[in-house]
Amino acid sequence: MLPPLKPLSSSLDLQGAFAQLSRKGFAGGSLDETLRQLTAATGRILDIERASLWGLTAQRATLECIDLYELSRNRHSSGVTLHAAHYPEYFRALARGEPIVADNALVHPCTQEFADHYLLMNGISAVINSPIHVNGDLQGVLCIERVGPHSAWTSMQRLFAQAIASLVSLALLQSQLVVVEGELRDANNLRRALFTGARDAIVISDGHTGHILDANPQAERLFGRRVQQLLGVLQSELHAAGDDRQVRELCTLRGKAEKGEAVRGEVVNGDGRLVPVEMTGQVVQLEQGKKIFQGVFRPLDRPV
Repeated sequence: MLPPLKPLSSSLDLQGAFAQLSRKGFAGGSLDETLRQLTAATGRILDIERASLWGLTAQRATLECIDLYELSRNRHSSGVTLHAAHYPEYFRALARGEPIVADNALVHPCTQEFADHYLLMNGISAVINSPIHVNGDLQGVLCIERVGPHSAWTSMQRLFAQAIASLVSLALLQSQLVVVEGELRDANNLRRALFTGARDAIVISDGHTGHILDANPQAERLFGRRVQQLLGVLQSELHAAGDDRQVRELCTLRGKAEKGEAVRGEVVNGDGRLVPVEMTGQVVQLEQGKKIFQGVFRPLDRPV
């Protein structure tokens, strides 16, 4: 929970409140909890009855209330939907990406459309709507709504609204990054599981130098060396050491394997025994021109 927050009375209060909300630990919980804390903090600091966050749908046809905080009831709610077809001027203004500041929402050209079906029924007289962008794309809006007699918004209130909108954008971006990082971890774990659990021996080597970068447990068994002993070894050393003819044959086999052809050859086990294998390979282009070669070896004396 956040410590008590006091209403703004000076620029120092504004700086202090923003610093408090920006602390690293603020977004330590779930995204929903972070957004709820932001709407509650906004209402309490500005001493404003209603503070809410709205999400824009992909087609920009509706705004959906993610969280509404009501100060007098200390209550959160959600679920209201606003349709662009009913409020075209407001949605056009929102799409321009500039804050909508209405000292009198009933007569402001961008908000007067809400008079009968939203403003009057909720007793709202003045609003600040700050667009929320993530990676340059409009994602929603922060709404600050005064209930009771209307009055002009102060510069500190406007600045604070923009600051909260920026924090919401940051929270959304951080949430997206967490999801992406999780997906990458899952993908990497899956690739590692497939690599280590493969039936055949797999060796990954530098596409330019031929030095081994990784090998799976099946490769350890085939070559009779632990993976730490294989790392950095030239791929040519998997064949008869010092035999120029076999090195040339390896290059030929590797060239064919790079084209996806299955070829036959021999590799040297740790005890010096030659093991006939069928090899296939694939060249993978990485970033900045780096290439890796994945060689797959299947002993021919093993049942298919």
